Amino acid sequence: MGRGTRDGNARLVTVAADPDTLRGAFARDGFVVLRKWLDVAADLEPVQRELGLLIESAARACGTRYDVPRDPADFDRGYLALVHAHPDVQPLVYDMAKNLVSFQRLIVGERLAGLFRLLRDTGLAGTAPGANGVRIDCPSDDRRLAPWHQEFQYQFRSLDAVTFWIPLVPVTAEMGPVLLARGSHKSGVEPLVDTSGKGTEETVFGAYGALRIADEASIPERFDVTAPVSKPGDVFAFDFLTLHASGANAGARARWTAQIRYFNFSDEFGASIRWMGGLKHGTTLAAANALLAKARAAALTR
Repeated sequence: MGRGTRDGNARLVTVAADPDTLRGAFARDGFVVLRKWLDVAADLEPVQRELGLLIESAARACGTRYDVPRDPADFDRGYLALVHAHPDVQPLVYDMAKNLVSFQRLIVGERLAGLFRLLRDTGLAGTAPGANGVRIDCPSDDRRLAPWHQEFQYQFRSLDAVTFWIPLVPVTAEMGPVLLARGSHKSGVEPLVDTSGKGTEETVFGAYGALRIADEASIPERFDVTAPVSKPGDVFAFDFLTLHASGANAGARARWTAQIRYFNFSDEFGASIRWMGGLKHGTTLAAANALLAKARAAALTR
């Protein structure tokens, strides 16, 4: 596969045949794609069902109605028409989805916790309330797409933390699968740059929209970029240092995905910062980059 291309073929898929093979692929590429790692009926249908009920509740709170489809897989049928007519429904669903009991069960389920322990060969894993959520990316709406970034730049916790990216609906090529830069985790922690002239000021108030990776336009030239299609049950696991970005949704359905993040209490750098959670209100860009520089030095000597 050439640099800068998108691909959904079998080369990207790592079936967990044995721990050494899985850890080796993860260490080489900075991510693995595990097909059917989660049980759709046991792990995901409860989330889909409660998302449908949440949409119904949010619609009612906004003075309208939503008829929940009987099939959990179709939980969002009619959602786009609903939010088009009542835009205030979407932020309410977005904010509340991470609070669903079914989603909380998914976060701490053994399929994900066990996978993290396997990938990092650790006995003590952690996750944090602010580190997990459900994204809703509507077609032709690129206002909230994530630019190229590393998880560590905003989450910290531990250098060897892992993000689990989980599709809640089938994500076709048209719907904009997550973009992953293969092997980019080996370059260490990237500093943040201010692209607007307002980043330093905005960071103090907890706004990070002006912050970017330096020379982000060259990322597709420097790395193999891939965007695997996926279905509910699949799990993408990627290193906190792997460069990734949101794909644009040019499909006909909203892209519903879950992002769940685990960190390692045994990571030396994480312990040295006492597993600090990431950028906070009041943090300056200079202070953030000073910490990222220390993390980069630690990462490159691992």
